[in-house]
Amino acid sequence: MTDGFACLLLIVAPLASETYPMIHFLRMLRPMPTPLCCIALAVTLTTFGVRAADAIESAQRATVRERMERQLDKPSVHEEREAIDKALSDAGVSQDKILALHHAVSQANLPTMVGSLDAFLFFTRDPEWLAFRQYFAEFLELPNLLDIDAATMRMLEVYDGVVTLPAISELSPKAAAACRHFGEGSWGAALEFPNVSTITPEAAKDLAGCEALLVFPHLRELSAPTARALAKHEGTGLILGGLTTLPDDVADALAKLEAERGLLLPDLVSLDSVSLAKRIARQDHAFFPAVRTLTSEIAKALRGNEGGELSLPAIEEIKPEVAKQLVGAGYYWLSLGGAATLTPEAAAIIANHHGQLVFPGPDSFSAAAALKLAKHNHAIFLPHVASVPTDVLRALANHENHLILGSASALTIEEAAALVMHKGHVTLPAIERLPPEVAAVLAPRIGDFGLPGLRSLNAETAAALAANARDELELEGVTTISSDVAAALAAFEGTLSLPGVTALTADVAHALAPHRGTLVLTGVTEITPEAAEALLARTAPLELGALLHRNRLDSPAIAELIVKHFDNVELQGLTSLTGAHAADIARVLARTRGTLSLPSIKRITPRALEVLMGRQRVELPDLTNVKIVPEVGQRGNDDYIDPR
Repeated sequence: MTDGFACLLLIVAPLASETYPMIHFLRMLRPMPTPLCCIALAVTLTTFGVRAADAIESAQRATVRERMERQLDKPSVHEEREAIDKALSDAGVSQDKILALHHAVSQANLPTMVGSLDAFLFFTRDPEWLAFRQYFAEFLELPNLLDIDAATMRMLEVYDGVVTLPAISELSPKAAAACRHFGEGSWGAALEFPNVSTITPEAAKDLAGCEALLVFPHLRELSAPTARALAKHEGTGLILGGLTTLPDDVADALAKLEAERGLLLPDLVSLDSVSLAKRIARQDHAFFPAVRTLTSEIAKALRGNEGGELSLPAIEEIKPEVAKQLVGAGYYWLSLGGAATLTPEAAAIIANHHGQLVFPGPDSFSAAAALKLAKHNHAIFLPHVASVPTDVLRALANHENHLILGSASALTIEEAAALVMHKGHVTLPAIERLPPEVAAVLAPRIGDFGLPGLRSLNAETAAALAANARDELELEGVTTISSDVAAALAAFEGTLSLPGVTALTADVAHALAPHRGTLVLTGVTEITPEAAEALLARTAPLELGALLHRNRLDSPAIAELIVKHFDNVELQGLTSLTGAHAADIARVLARTRGTLSLPSIKRITPRALEVLMGRQRVELPDLTNVKIVPEVGQRGNDDYIDPR
């Protein structure tokens, strides 16, 4: 075999390898030690290496696509709590762990101070809670992705969530440049690099072209050249964790950041840069979760835009001179730590703030400070104080706006008595149980108390509320009631409002029927025919707003209830009027005092349609698109007259 022929074989071998194994070509070349053969062998191995690399990258992208599609099939982190709890339970998470998660969310210091699961899972560093990301569609972890390329990033374009890449510890300029293919036009897309501790200026320059939010939770250092390159980022924003202090040149460079939503430095303990403070003050959320001290000069620089938020939950002391700079700074939310050391002098200044005041620490301010804060014209929020001292509650009595005690899960009689004196609205979201003796104290002003966590009552508490409430007994958080609770509440003679109840059974309806005042059941959509008949027997006013949103009518009694309480009836969700009672239901609906509208009907029996068509003020869809469904046992399945 000549050298030329051997070389040709080696070059074309990759093309033939699918039908002729490479080992045979290598055996043919074994006796050829010439330089040309060695060169040809190198070309072959290189070609095979390229093909192998392509195959590996192709397999890697297939794995990424599969993981992404699997994650997108999971529930959203934005679902209601009931749906989230069910999804976690279905995934094998214990009830205790689910409750612990919600508690952790409620105790976290987050932007806007609202305990959302989405924000909590995004900001947490705790491995225990980070593990919960796997259960939700918005969090995609790719633990085996050692490098990123443009093709992989383009494939991830459809993913509008957080992509975490823990296997990457160093970002090459090529990998950084690939990031620009992710997050275009997406508000929720983020790339997270939890194990990248340093970023080179070259990589930072390429990262600046990425439109997604870039998250580096554990940076060890940040050079001025890197900061200057990152400042060119025009995408969603940057989160640079791990940095407790910033040199002046780094801070000045970051102050020029061009990103839409700005910058978060979650571990920054000391904020010394006026230019950086001014830059972050332009953001909707100026959030400094770790900053402990604040000078007057920096406080002045933090003056922000109208309607935004300034959050400094770790501040250890609020000095009067600092308070003067913060008040009137344009923020609607002003969140300040240091409540326990708040002096009356500083409290008097802060009380002039024109938006909501949040004190996120675990301790309350003193009664002396509370007296000054009572003059505040907006809401006061204590999200994490488990028990507010009674003298503090009394000192706040003249506060005429909203008082929110986010973590108070129980009240003594003395605390309840102090809260009843509060002139504004009081919300206690953590109260899940109300003892009868506490309920009796709150009852006269129960309408001014938000108790969203109080989902159910026992009969004793219901009786205490009914006996001591005045004109109206409103229980907005209650979603379920038993017949004995209903009977106790029915003894109340004023307006009884249960807007959170969505389903009504016959025994509960019979227990509520004797109530002599206005009964508000505006949330009820599920009701049995027997329950409807029980409510029809009532002579007192009844409010049933949501009943019109039912997607089915299976009883003349339910139709009677609707017609009795609404002048105009529009049943947007009703798509079918069939079955043995369809004609009787139609006759009831035909008695509507005003306009009757059934715009979504798709299936109807001939006799029901005949009744409705005989009514003058009725609105129906195009009848050529409505299917006639014969009534079994009436005119047979085939022998009927089409009223059209």
